[in-house]
Amino acid sequence: MTALRRLYGYLRPYRVWAIAAIGSMIVFALTQVVLAALVQPLIDDVLTRPGAVHKVERPHSTVAEAETFVQQHAPAIYRAKQRFDRWWSGDASHKADRVLTILLMVFVTRAITSFLSEYAFQKVGLSTVRDLRNQLYERMIHQSHRFFTERSTGEMVSRVVSDADAIQAAVSTRMGDLLQESVTLVGLICYLFYLNPLLAVVSLFGAPLIVIPVVQFGKRLRKTTHKSQERMAEIATLLEETIRGVRIVKAFTMEPFEIGRFREATRKHLRWNLSAQRIQALTSPVMELLAGVCMVLLFAYAQSRIAAGTLTGGEFASFLTALALMYAPIKKLNKVNLSLNTALSAAERVFRMLDVENDVREKPGALALRSVGSGVRYEGVTFTYGNEPVLRNIDLDVAPGEIVALVGGSGAGKSTLVNLLPRFYDVTEGRITIDHSDVRDTTLQSLRGLMGFVTQEVVLFNDTVRNNIAYGRAGIDEQQVIAAASAANAHEFITNLPQGYDTTIGESGVLLSGGQRQRLAIARALFKDPPILVLDEATSALDTESERLVQQALNNLMQGRTTLVIAHRLSTIRSAHKIVVLDKGRIAETGTHEELLGRRGVYRKLYDLQFVDDDLVKDVAGC
Repeated sequence: MTALRRLYGYLRPYRVWAIAAIGSMIVFALTQVVLAALVQPLIDDVLTRPGAVHKVERPHSTVAEAETFVQQHAPAIYRAKQRFDRWWSGDASHKADRVLTILLMVFVTRAITSFLSEYAFQKVGLSTVRDLRNQLYERMIHQSHRFFTERSTGEMVSRVVSDADAIQAAVSTRMGDLLQESVTLVGLICYLFYLNPLLAVVSLFGAPLIVIPVVQFGKRLRKTTHKSQERMAEIATLLEETIRGVRIVKAFTMEPFEIGRFREATRKHLRWNLSAQRIQALTSPVMELLAGVCMVLLFAYAQSRIAAGTLTGGEFASFLTALALMYAPIKKLNKVNLSLNTALSAAERVFRMLDVENDVREKPGALALRSVGSGVRYEGVTFTYGNEPVLRNIDLDVAPGEIVALVGGSGAGKSTLVNLLPRFYDVTEGRITIDHSDVRDTTLQSLRGLMGFVTQEVVLFNDTVRNNIAYGRAGIDEQQVIAAASAANAHEFITNLPQGYDTTIGESGVLLSGGQRQRLAIARALFKDPPILVLDEATSALDTESERLVQQALNNLMQGRTTLVIAHRLSTIRSAHKIVVLDKGRIAETGTHEELLGRRGVYRKLYDLQFVDDDLVKDVAGC
């Protein structure tokens, strides 16, 4: 019920449309009752020769008591009924015309209210889920890196797409059905008791037999659909991983292995889907069987009443029509129950993701950083991920305009060290300052606005070259884009593209080479013109010519900027003002290239190891 209450909260901005939809659906539902009531005069007054029908009168005391009650408690309804009775009564020749006139008005009313109710509910449902999707996406995109490392891409996509679709279907269609069919059902039941109370009791005694299985089916379906959605998230994750890593799959000839994994995932999804379908398929036969038994009993009872002369054919036909019209609402309400349980299950998963606390939050009244000022300082920084300490007691000063290289073996903590600076994660102990201000006391926008990132794994968007360079900025100066591209050694290859700067580069820049993608990423950083630069060695996976062009572009980018460089190739950081050697989360050594070589410590071991490896590669290439 908590999920349902929260969903109602998203409906409030559209309450006018919801009221219009509800009003239209109530009117539409009541026309069902009117249609059932019109069956009696259609048979007894329109289709039967006048005087041929024996009218069954209700006890005068009952009629009088009912009229007195209405007159006392609802005088407006009583006056309207009196006017209707005067209009309705008259000679039989005109009564048939009045019945047909009312029938035509009912159909016109149904057409109008059907359109209004369906459109209004679709408006409410689509708008509500649009808002929910937007909030979920906004919540996700503001989460810390920890949130994304602990969840698969497929799971997050499934929450935003599949689960939101399930909620939308329930709100747009099933919520409307719930109201409309409920009003229709209540109205028809009231009419049955008005027409013939005893016959109504006989007909409806089996109703609990229908309600009980509906409730049980709903409970079972909610469980199975939850499992089915979880299996779909697994399929989405597998699909995303395989498509992203298709080169590795093919290189290792792992197509049969991946096909087997995917088949197993789809098998599990099919099993839970079929379980849900079995429940849905079983509900209709069960309900039809129960309804059939009730119908046989009804006909047996009605036959005895008609034979005794206490029931007319028109009354029984009207009663039977109302009873038949009840079947569709009951059947639809069952589907509504199943669909709402599916939607509630999806809503619970969406709200669980919405409720995940952000590890990195901005403090109230946070300060806006304007510049690097006195530089960057790491003061006693310790960072723990789970139960494992990744960084231990790091002290590091980076002066304005200084280039600091971070080196060390795999898992030494280099990436974690730079990820703490823009608060992708928050430190466990100690603090990081920029111009003497703790980064946790500053606004995230101003903090990250000071920084530019060029990583080994280039992230580009399926957009034009221009929009990738001037990422997220409208009304840009063309010359600024060209200047950034030129400084990144990218202008020449861009002008040779089919549409130049207006060329769409494909998902992740797939239409470009590795070196071209790196130079576009550098051009993007140059266009932003940040005072602080973070470089995750961008040349390690490039050929010699591309590496030369990218290295020139990086040199242009680093000029006059406070730079942290994660170095994999030690030969590329000789010009760094300071080299920091990390080992098992601690700073092992600090100094210039020459100083560290002379100490014959960790850096010298890394350098010698890489130097031997490079010579070996050259020898193999020479052979």
